[in-house]
Amino acid sequence: MSINYAFGFSLFLLVLVALNIFFFYALNSGGLKSHNFNLPIISVDLTTTIFKEIYDHLNYLPNQYKTVNSKFAPHQNILLNSFNISKIVNTETIWNETENWFSEDSLFPHENGTGGKILHAIQTKQIALVDNAPKGTQLKLLLLLEGKQKVYFKPKRYNLNHVVNGHICAGFDRHNSEVFAYYLAMVLNFRWISPSVIRKIHLHRDVIPFATKGLKNSMIKNGDSLCIYGTCFYCKKNETVCPDKKGKIEGAAILYLDKKLKIRVSPWRRSYSNKKMKWEVDNAFCKNVKSSLSTKLLLNMIDVAVFDFLIQNGDRHHFEVYRDKIVLLDNGKGLGNPTVDELNILAPLYQCCMISASTWQKLEMVSGGSLTKMIKLLAALHGQRLATEEHFQAVERRLLKVYATVQYCIGKYGRGKVIKNWLI
Repeated sequence: MSINYAFGFSLFLLVLVALNIFFFYALNSGGLKSHNFNLPIISVDLTTTIFKEIYDHLNYLPNQYKTVNSKFAPHQNILLNSFNISKIVNTETIWNETENWFSEDSLFPHENGTGGKILHAIQTKQIALVDNAPKGTQLKLLLLLEGKQKVYFKPKRYNLNHVVNGHICAGFDRHNSEVFAYYLAMVLNFRWISPSVIRKIHLHRDVIPFATKGLKNSMIKNGDSLCIYGTCFYCKKNETVCPDKKGKIEGAAILYLDKKLKIRVSPWRRSYSNKKMKWEVDNAFCKNVKSSLSTKLLLNMIDVAVFDFLIQNGDRHHFEVYRDKIVLLDNGKGLGNPTVDELNILAPLYQCCMISASTWQKLEMVSGGSLTKMIKLLAALHGQRLATEEHFQAVERRLLKVYATVQYCIGKYGRGKVIKNWLI
């Protein structure tokens, strides 16, 4: 072999290696073209063919998915008016309005400023009784507010900048995830969710004077402070919730849903062990699901999968159903790690390759940063900061991946078979 030939062949190998490194970097970071968002390098299982194809589509997403959609502006104004509290005079009748509300489109009223009134009442109404919540795996309280309205209170466990590492279901529930999820649902027009807002309660003014005997029995002295460990499946005396230096406990106040709910096990539930579930090893898994579920319910499950993927809630092992619609309850496992995107949360979407036309239209409308901008604006109306900038950027990054997943499906089956005109 001549020296020139050997040098040329070595140079060729060097270029080939460099191209491979660049290719995998592009897949992990989100694209070969420039983006509006900083996409961090993350660990991706590129051995899965579907994942690789989705990331191929991510690399070449049309610009319409990276820029602001002008059609969103009217929807933005409607949302801001619905939650604007500057015009609130009183909330004396708000619980009656909420209790008597009946609609096929939403679980609670939101129009004409009613959404803002509900959140303001949850955040400010006098507490009349405090007890341990009767069910659940983690500590939460049940508050009875003035006007006899029940509210769940999930206390703060982590600071906003805390990163939860490990399994997708690891760690305590995040109170901010519950509230973030509520606003996310409002922007995406997923109206089957309980209103939720950040509230701070003073231990000695708001809790102890109105605490039941059961709640007082689940309190313990921790240094100079009286703390709560509660009564739940995972509650432990060494894992308490304590007030801050001002004597207050921050948490998510969630309107109690006093309705009979049907429970359905999720076909895409996780095993919570090293055991692989069937959907994790069989990419044709949706064929069996389609034979056992109505198209309406399946599309609803796919909506929930998209919703959960955006906040990275991998703990949806069952669904609560009311009037044949899935209610978005227990959203506390979101916002754990902003650098991780568990793409398999989207399994219902990429395995079934279908999505309702109304959901797809709404997703296309919130492109170019509009989704998280709107969440920030709504939260600011009630004086809330719900997540770090890294989490907001992560939601926008994941939205691009939802777009790419739908484009993957359209490329495989055609738009007519993927985008379903079905009212749910």
